[in-house]
Amino acid sequence: MKRFDRLHYNWLPLLLLVFWMPVSQLAAQPMSPEEALGFPVGADYKVAGWTVVSDYLRHVADTSDRVQLEVLGKTTEGNDFVMLLISAPENLADVARYQAIQRQLAYPNADRRAALDTFCEEGKAVVLVNCNLHSTEVASSQMSMELAYQFATADTPEVQAILENVIVLLIPSANPDGLNIVVDWYQRTVGTPYEGADLPWLYQKYTGHDNNRDWFMLTQVETQLLTRVLYEEWFPEVIYDVHEMSYRGPRFVIPPYFEPMNPNIPPLLQRTLSLIGAQLAFDFTSQGFTGVLSSAVYDTWWHGGFRTVPYRHNMVGILTEAARVEIATPIFQPHGTLKGYRRGLDKYTLRTNFPEPWPGGWWRLRDIVDYELAAARSILTFAAQHRVTLKRNFYQMGLQAIEKGKHEPPRAFLIPSEQRDRQTAHKMLEILQRGGVEIHLANAPFTADGVAYPAGTYVILMSQPFRAHAKDLLEVQRYPERRPSPQSPPERPYDIAGWTLPLQMGVRTVTVVHPFGADLTLVDTLPTVQGQLHLVPEPTGYLFPNRSNVEAIVLNRLFNAKLADGSPRYQLYWARREIEGQGETFPRGTILIKPAEPPLQQVEKMQALAEEFGIHITATAAIDDETLARQFSQLTPPRVGLYKPWTANMDEGWTRWVLDTHEFAYYSLMNAEIRAGELASRYDAIILPDMRAASILKGHPVGALPPEYVGGIGTEGLANLLTFVEEGGSLICLNRATELPLEYFGLNEKGIVNVVKAADRGEQTFFCPGSLLRARIETKHPVGYGLAPEMALFFKSGPVFDATRGGAVIATYPAFNPLMSGWLEGEKRIRHKSALVETSLGKGRVMLFGFKPQHRGQSHGTFKLLFNAIYYSTVEE
Repeated sequence: MKRFDRLHYNWLPLLLLVFWMPVSQLAAQPMSPEEALGFPVGADYKVAGWTVVSDYLRHVADTSDRVQLEVLGKTTEGNDFVMLLISAPENLADVARYQAIQRQLAYPNADRRAALDTFCEEGKAVVLVNCNLHSTEVASSQMSMELAYQFATADTPEVQAILENVIVLLIPSANPDGLNIVVDWYQRTVGTPYEGADLPWLYQKYTGHDNNRDWFMLTQVETQLLTRVLYEEWFPEVIYDVHEMSYRGPRFVIPPYFEPMNPNIPPLLQRTLSLIGAQLAFDFTSQGFTGVLSSAVYDTWWHGGFRTVPYRHNMVGILTEAARVEIATPIFQPHGTLKGYRRGLDKYTLRTNFPEPWPGGWWRLRDIVDYELAAARSILTFAAQHRVTLKRNFYQMGLQAIEKGKHEPPRAFLIPSEQRDRQTAHKMLEILQRGGVEIHLANAPFTADGVAYPAGTYVILMSQPFRAHAKDLLEVQRYPERRPSPQSPPERPYDIAGWTLPLQMGVRTVTVVHPFGADLTLVDTLPTVQGQLHLVPEPTGYLFPNRSNVEAIVLNRLFNAKLADGSPRYQLYWARREIEGQGETFPRGTILIKPAEPPLQQVEKMQALAEEFGIHITATAAIDDETLARQFSQLTPPRVGLYKPWTANMDEGWTRWVLDTHEFAYYSLMNAEIRAGELASRYDAIILPDMRAASILKGHPVGALPPEYVGGIGTEGLANLLTFVEEGGSLICLNRATELPLEYFGLNEKGIVNVVKAADRGEQTFFCPGSLLRARIETKHPVGYGLAPEMALFFKSGPVFDATRGGAVIATYPAFNPLMSGWLEGEKRIRHKSALVETSLGKGRVMLFGFKPQHRGQSHGTFKLLFNAIYYSTVEE
């Protein structure tokens, strides 16, 4: 009997096995993972990639009536995204009924409590187990094969109870693309000096590790597929998210979690977390597992992770973190090398929340698999034993949310129809709706808190089951100050402290405090934003105001439009001042389109653009050459290079995502090309993503990775970047990348300094881990065109500039506390300082962004600052 001789995705042996096996045996018993792989799951130096894992799970589903396999869709790179349904055969035969029960419980009606209680008795507990979200954390993907096999074949009382009472939704890998990438890299390096080394590229096309930061914004395909499962199709009561962490401390972290607790999370849910955590702790200890830590490290404050977004949907999200190994390479750890954590375990020693420390020694991939299997079985057993209670708590939390919304402020959030960027407002509503939030539309004018609002206003009532999700995204966050003692400095947040969606996206949103009445209709499908073409009898061109993000797509498509001979179909201009036309005033930054063909021939094309993107395009009469020269600057397609290091930089990935989704043409600029020079002949703008100057210059040290992936741009590349700017190029530096020109291009000597680089003796400490700060925008500067004069910037561990003597300031913090949402320590140090600065250098310019305008694809309100900086690179002032 053959097996998989190699991990690289050979289905033939399994096919042969299927053909050779008697039909009766085929129906009764799938082969074990070890038989399929040729080695035990978790063996040293052995790991299966996605094709092998998914092919094996297909085999299990084909040979067991307890397992069904669904392909939810395609991943970013075109792999199948797979989910297994595991339960008793009679449950799987009635899946539609159980899904309908889950929906009734997720959106409960207080008038039907008796029916809801019946649903709790008749329904099954639904538990989703999510594996391998972070692709270097491979153990759970391997564990998924063993877990599926056990439930497909075992007949123990524990397994039978779970099968009877639980429907398990098993995601064997939440990032199949990344699992293949990681396994390929590991197999390439195993047995070499680089075994277990860091990947030189991201393990998800755009996000890398940040794929667990996308669960309310839903930018990525994989996130969207799983969100559909969670909040449209299945509504599981329990979500188990399986992760790995540093190997330098405890072996396994379980709930309950550390402080602070987000006040929007239902108390009953927190108690359930503690209850399941106690069961996990008891089971681990009774089974002889050591090194298990609770009430430490991870908290429930932040909104946006795979297990934290479900909290806001009345679902119990469980995170476990296992000490990792180097993919499948074991690690030996003497006891003396083990350490505690800043949060919840000050040192590696006996504590109430850490009653049996791991003594040290060898730590293997198989150890992680064993811990994760034990955790999964414990959680599923708990769900089987407490099926009715979990389901009743689920609907009761929904009803409690509805009652809170009726009797406590806020009563609603309003999104007026008049917005600076209507398409981004629509995008925000779409994000909320995909997250299960109920959205209403006003059929007639109404008054709320004494203010009149027109028909067409969107209303998000807080009297709804997923109130916590909507409220936590739409309201301002105030991270609680925590001090171990009155004399201690404040405890710093673990992750992002503020994420208010209307502030990030630049969407006007109104909080309603008092009860109000309105004629409302529940929105099933959001209507598209309507565009319009305004014509004149003899047009010579067309104008659009260029205020919205989608207008960047329009502009980029116009750049790409060619005549039959390859010449540009349109000449495009940027208005340098407000202009009057057809009875209205167009703002600075308005785009003028001058067709190379007769303008009347372009009417259909302009109409199509207006309708597709929901923008207003206005035909214009003749503009004479003098007016054109005085009021407009010609735009040409910008030649953009985005620096892509070998350090797998997530900000570079997010920048690519933003550029791709807005149809910018760009090239990935590698170290070798920068070192080669002649950059000004190929690029108008070069973008440096958020990374330290030292990382840009040095990259990985020699010996850390194969030679082709070590080093950075070096001093040669640094000199070439300086020459690029001096010869007329624009260097756009995001967040910490501003260190490079500040330190090496002489900008400090020009009077531009980072005022928060280090606190001088006696100065207030400055720290901002991820919050929204108020800034004033110079809208007369080309980079500020089309923007509101005041907006929120997402700030995370970046610089703040004093540029009073050396640059054009585009964004400035106010002379009072700029914090809008989140947490900020040392705010007095940045009052009236600069967030965004342009400075000239030779014939070119350096753009210093003291923040990330494209942060994780969330900060739509500041995308345009980046877009304008790119377009500005082709403009000669």
